[in-house]
Amino acid sequence: MFRKTFTLTDFQLRRLQELSELDMMDMEEHIRKAVDAYIKAQNFELRVPAQKDIVAKIKKRQDDATISRAFWVNGNVDKFEFSALILNAPAKSGMDKGRISKLAIWDPAVKKKTDNLIASCIMNYDRGWDIRPGKLAQPYYDKVRDLLDELIAQPKL
Repeated sequence: MFRKTFTLTDFQLRRLQELSELDMMDMEEHIRKAVDAYIKAQNFELRVPAQKDIVAKIKKRQDDATISRAFWVNGNVDKFEFSALILNAPAKSGMDKGRISKLAIWDPAVKKKTDNLIASCIMNYDRGWDIRPGKLAQPYYDKVRDLLDELIAQPKL
């Protein structure tokens, strides 16, 4: 159960009282129903997916113009998009002191709506953790990380 404190305006309280007097239902029950209807309308996906059900693909690879032999990788992981900067050699600031210097996974629908990459990120690593993956984001992060680790392990890099 999630708990959040909120304050109703005087107008909202009066209308809620009138509604409760009209149908003889408790005010708290009206609030509970309104919150349930709101959550249902938002179509929240609160199921943690199994990693085997997640599909991740690299769409584009491009050399970085400023860092020798480093490259950017862009792709999709289910409904999310990701971008990563892969270095030529492991670095102190790399993820787990490895070659992944930057990695962001975001929701493109939220990014389009807010026009803000950071606000749409479900995780972000930029030479250090800015947004760690939460419980719902962890399987997507794991899938992308496995994909990048496989890419890094290829002898051609």
